[in-house]
Amino acid sequence: MFDQAVQFSEAFRQGAGQMQGLLIPALKGCPHCRTVQMISAPALGMCDDCGAELKVLDPKDA
Repeated sequence: MFDQAVQFSEAFRQGAGQMQGLLIPALKGCPHCRTVQMISAPALGMCDDCGAELKVLDPKDA
């Protein structure tokens, strides 16, 4: 797994000079409370307000 992370990091570094456009953060949110958070861990977790399971959001919907 560490080897894959190193390969990804190296590929990202090599392509960084060619990147164009916007960096769009990955977002998660609660469908009931409509709260939105940036994804910062592999697990999405539960809503702090109502306890519902958080879902990955489409950037257009956030």
